[in-house]
Amino acid sequence: MRIIKDSIVSNEMIYLRKVSIVMCCIIFLYAITSHRRNTVWGDDITLWTNTLDNSPEKPRVYNNLGLIYLDQKNYEKATVALKTALEKSISLALKAYPALAPPGNTIDERTSLPILKRAPHSAEIYNNLGNSYQQQGKWDEALACYEKALVLKPVYPKAHHNRGVIYRLKGQVENAITSLQEALRLQPLYPEAYNSLAMALQAKGLYQEAHEWYKKALILRPDYFNARFNLALFYSDRSEYQHAIDQFHTILRSHPERAEVYYNLGNAYQRSGKLPEALDAYHRALLLDRQMIHAIYNQGIIYNQQGNYDNAIESFRNVLQLKPDHLDAYNNLGNAYHQKGLLKEAADAYQHALTLNPNYTASHLNLALIYGEQGEIEKALSHLNHASRVEPTHPHLTAIRSHILERAQEKRSHAHHHR
Repeated sequence: MRIIKDSIVSNEMIYLRKVSIVMCCIIFLYAITSHRRNTVWGDDITLWTNTLDNSPEKPRVYNNLGLIYLDQKNYEKATVALKTALEKSISLALKAYPALAPPGNTIDERTSLPILKRAPHSAEIYNNLGNSYQQQGKWDEALACYEKALVLKPVYPKAHHNRGVIYRLKGQVENAITSLQEALRLQPLYPEAYNSLAMALQAKGLYQEAHEWYKKALILRPDYFNARFNLALFYSDRSEYQHAIDQFHTILRSHPERAEVYYNLGNAYQRSGKLPEALDAYHRALLLDRQMIHAIYNQGIIYNQQGNYDNAIESFRNVLQLKPDHLDAYNNLGNAYHQKGLLKEAADAYQHALTLNPNYTASHLNLALIYGEQGEIEKALSHLNHASRVEPTHPHLTAIRSHILERAQEKRSHAHHHR
């Protein structure tokens, strides 16, 4: 028999139920609040734009928003945000020190040194604005910002480093080295500065010193992508291909998503004569970035070298779909057709190259060979002579001229024999 319990509930139980209901309501309301906050803070841009609504006059908010745009590679918006940060900082300085207010209120007057020295975060804002200009290739504007930052804050390692990077990009290698050394004097444990100094020393031809600084950067931070990648490229440029290959493989263990690493690994394999490995590396690069033109082109070169002309033709056609003005692709497409004996298609490809650049020596020489083989001696000599005018020291001129003249002699002998 089922036992039915009494339905009487004590006062204590009633109290506990009320407490439970209240707690549930609190938890539910907190959950709603958290959800709303998570919606607001779902990404950094939203966070700082909402902060901006609450603190529209704070330069730090605009500065942080600019940094986020920099991370997202939205450099135009970054520049606008950072310029606004600077203006807000200047406004705060003028509000605190009204005696400094310039009479004309021009931009030059508002960015005078006495005002900027009292403007909060002005050195950092100028440094970040310089970074935005640097990413846009506006090196002069970037350099001016870094110089301003250093006037405001001479002991500023990041600005010294960034100024050194710009000097190197502008070809002022000595200035770059001096600025980067100052950054490291101020902040000895600065792997980015080690890497940048190595690049400057390499640009100056001081290869042993450059190698040492790349190594120092990696001692400080073994997982530093840029330093290891640059070291791998350094080895490849120095024809130390196995060292380069080892470094690229080390990077790929932690960054298997980087198409440019596979591409440069392919280059190292190709230059060291390991063509199957190069093809595999280019293939992996293209799995990550199907429009990497250089990888497709290099595959075509290897296929030509291997005598796999059908694949070479496909590769060069793919290049030309992505970049219809690729001269070398047209020329090498012609070479693949030429090797297959498809002389008309080869001639068409070479002519396309010459349409893009009438002084493209390689295609003139290749057309000279085709017309020579076909016995069209005048056309052959016309292209050969054009090539010799453009590039009179080309190493193949003499051999091609001899070949054409031999064909001309054979043609005359054949005609004389049939008279």
